[in-house]
Amino acid sequence: MRQQNVVSIISFTRNGNALAQRIRHTIENCPENRAFSENIKVHVQESRKLSGSLKEWCQNAFAQSETLIFVGAAGIAVRLTAEFIKDKFHDPAVLVVDELGRFIIPILSGHVGGGNDFARFLAERLKAVPVITTATDLYKKFAVDTFAAENNLYISDRLLAKKISAAVLEGERIGFFCEKQVFGRMPKELVWTDGVSERDEEVQAAYRIRVGVHKGEEDGKTLFLYPKALVLGIGCQKGISAEEIERFVQQNLCQRQIAGESLLAAASVDLKMKEKGITEFCQRWNLSFCTFSPEQLAEIPGIFTDSAFVMDTVGVGNVCERAAAAYIMKSAAVKEGQAPEPLYRLIQRKTAECGITLAVAEADWSVEFE
Repeated sequence: MRQQNVVSIISFTRNGNALAQRIRHTIENCPENRAFSENIKVHVQESRKLSGSLKEWCQNAFAQSETLIFVGAAGIAVRLTAEFIKDKFHDPAVLVVDELGRFIIPILSGHVGGGNDFARFLAERLKAVPVITTATDLYKKFAVDTFAAENNLYISDRLLAKKISAAVLEGERIGFFCEKQVFGRMPKELVWTDGVSERDEEVQAAYRIRVGVHKGEEDGKTLFLYPKALVLGIGCQKGISAEEIERFVQQNLCQRQIAGESLLAAASVDLKMKEKGITEFCQRWNLSFCTFSPEQLAEIPGIFTDSAFVMDTVGVGNVCERAAAAYIMKSAAVKEGQAPEPLYRLIQRKTAECGITLAVAEADWSVEFE
């Protein structure tokens, strides 16, 4: 399984290994760079000391690392990685550095995987030249996949994203709308719209980009980018199946045009920590599942749909709304000595059916252009 902040480096000669160790030291001692964290792990491997084959090393590194760096010839990197490549949305960034440390070339996942930014970062510190070949970078154009990656946005249609990048390179304008605040200076390739098709035609936008947690009409010209900003608060009677929960969740999201792609987690009360239906549902939807004690839920600020029955049964008047809010409050950074503020908005209040209750809370989010 791919691990964030894991960099695997391989070298093929003594000089190459010396440079690999220098790269490792550079990465590990620059945690202030926004591309990295203090928990970054860098693994350096000399090819002559491998216990298995180069192919085996590459397969493992490709599956488990966020970034691969080959210190040597580009041809070696191409041949070794070729059979493991899926697509730019799943592949790790792959960089090649020549043994003299003169050039750094991102050859895979330059945008989404961050290879281009990584190359620039290393080049600046190693006094090398970053060799960037992606067209939008060469012409200094807006790249929707880079924008999505930097803002943790899920891309609804990969083919449409490619068409938009091609349109940008051809000089066409792209309509842009966001449900929340936008920071930074919007690229000249984009023009702000109100998200309504008729208005977009007035500004002659070839395609449109819409950022938000709500679904819209898929017309082949609108690319939806979904922030991971929603938490599903859930409760159920004992024995409710994952299928029943999934049906109810899908039904409610659809009715309110809420994008399931924006869900990042589910939350409930500790009593439901091992509830099979909920845990299986979360596994299917790839959602982390977090539970809270009744006392923790009772401390969450806000106005909730409380029930005397739930209070008598669980110890707190509401589970689903409070749990969704609690997850967001727990994740929010609160300055020392400062009282936590409600950094959430309930975009779906408590709703119940057939022994299942759910609510959806939205964390505070925004997007930024560099």
